[in-house]
Amino acid sequence: MSAVAGTIDFAPAPAGVLQVSDLGVRRIKILVWAYFWLLIFEGALRKWGIAELSAPLLIIRDPIVLLAYYLGFRHGLFYRNRPLMIITAVAFAFLAASFIQYVFFDEINPIVALYGLRTNFLHLPLIIVISMVFTRGDLEKIGFWLLLMAGPMAALMVLQFQAAPDDFLNRTASGEGSQIASAMGKIRPPGTFSFITGAVQFFTLVSAFAIWLAMEGTRRMKILAAIAGCSVISALGVSGSRLAIVSVGIVAVAFGVACLADMRLMRRAYKIVIVAVVLGCGIAMTDFFDEGVQVMTTRVENATETEESSGGMSGRVVDTFLEPFRLMEETPVLGQGLGMGTNVGAMLISGRAEFLLSEGEWSRLVLESGAFLGSLYIVLRIGLTFWLGKLSWMRARAGDALPLLILGAFAPNFINGAFGQPTTLGFSALGAGLCLAACRMSPTPRALAS
Repeated sequence: MSAVAGTIDFAPAPAGVLQVSDLGVRRIKILVWAYFWLLIFEGALRKWGIAELSAPLLIIRDPIVLLAYYLGFRHGLFYRNRPLMIITAVAFAFLAASFIQYVFFDEINPIVALYGLRTNFLHLPLIIVISMVFTRGDLEKIGFWLLLMAGPMAALMVLQFQAAPDDFLNRTASGEGSQIASAMGKIRPPGTFSFITGAVQFFTLVSAFAIWLAMEGTRRMKILAAIAGCSVISALGVSGSRLAIVSVGIVAVAFGVACLADMRLMRRAYKIVIVAVVLGCGIAMTDFFDEGVQVMTTRVENATETEESSGGMSGRVVDTFLEPFRLMEETPVLGQGLGMGTNVGAMLISGRAEFLLSEGEWSRLVLESGAFLGSLYIVLRIGLTFWLGKLSWMRARAGDALPLLILGAFAPNFINGAFGQPTTLGFSALGAGLCLAACRMSPTPRALAS
């Protein structure tokens, strides 16, 4: 076991416990890949494929996760894993609190509470599973498919941007309602996802792998990375989303941090910057990008006027972190009920998908589970993120930028993203798992064969 693996707390097991057969690894990998593909395309199924099953498709990845855990336990992947033990302990504390509320106070709907427990904890152990079975080659394949899909995804978003809001391309899940509006009569195109947030998270992860493979890949992969870079710029142009620009910007900052950690990366980074500037200038001359910039500018101006009283966009972001502390004094000790703050929980309670408690994730956690447990779960997510950040920094100092790039792609959502939204939960778990897998690899990548 390498020094880095030891730092990750994958303690060696007694002989025979961690002897994972090739067949066992293949089966678990197949499940992880199924999780990946469903994450990308389950929104398309909910909109255009089998819209009548839109609600059940929200949890279509859950059986895959459970089967992966079963195989993982069977092959000893979770043996003496400290992060998993911490996650499990916190989950049991939430379960105990919900049991007390149900038995002694009859204050909660047990089905809603179980869904809340699923939302907060079910997908977190997948981080460990991915890191234990994925190799450097698997990471390269993930990167390859992300880059390959970036072009068609961006093209679809451009078509959605140019189409009318009520066009078939702009259907929502189950066909009810409409996509989130941007400005000038345009919607925020979601690609294959249910809403724009999925497209943002997809292209953020694409940008991380595009930078990495542009530096470390074969010539074929460098060309594919350049094409994917064009796709990212095009998607940002028509997204109508400030979050999209900020998210990709965070990946760029993570790359800068990696370069500071190892000057060898710095010496190669300037080529990527030059290529990105040239590609950006070329795409900026297209009609759809120019129209997208006009829409984005109008949206920013409108949003600035609306948010002016609350301190603008930065004030709104700061408030999402401060609001839970203001709510703690008026929240019951055990909260108002696990799962109440999710859209599915609201549907089960009121019959409508809405925010019964709060739209902010940290506020949801505090209102659902009380000041202590809500804060405990927030600390858990922050702690896991900083743990992965520390390991990613160590890999960057060894000359490998990939972990930090992936960290930049998923960390903001992992800390404060709405886990009640299945796509956000999926990209957070997948991103963290890929990051941890990258931390366990050799700093010298094995590029895909040309």
